Amino acid sequence: MNKRRIRCIRLFSPFDLKAHEHTERGRVRSVIDLLVREQAWTRPICVEEKSLCIMDGHHRRLAAIHLGLAAVPVIGFTYDEVRVGSHRAGMEVEAEELIARAMSGALFPPRSTRHVFPPFKATAIPLAELLEAPPRV
Repeated sequence: MNKRRIRCIRLFSPFDLKAHEHTERGRVRSVIDLLVREQAWTRPICVEEKSLCIMDGHHRRLAAIHLGLAAVPVIGFTYDEVRVGSHRAGMEVEAEELIARAMSGALFPPRSTRHVFPPFKATAIPLAELLEAPPRV
């Protein structure tokens, strides 16, 4: 029997999430523009559930900080259920190294890693709610 895990989207301060790679300024600007235009957050930031190392959403996290959001939607995964690779030819990455870089601040260049996730459902959250929302664990 194939069991699917039910995932909860939780709200965290964007400052609690740990990056493992740098971001591109132009991409952050594009995300900010999209969030402001839509007035909603439509895709949660994906993190490793114990360390809060960002798997997907580095640019969204920085956009949230620039917009002054108190909280961002986050969904947690383990590296047992997520495949990790690299966008860069000849570069191999391991989950343990990503987490170690996130904890130490020795970040990879932008767009170095690629994560493949199991299916999950996302719900749009109005930006106004994230401006005022107290982060919860």
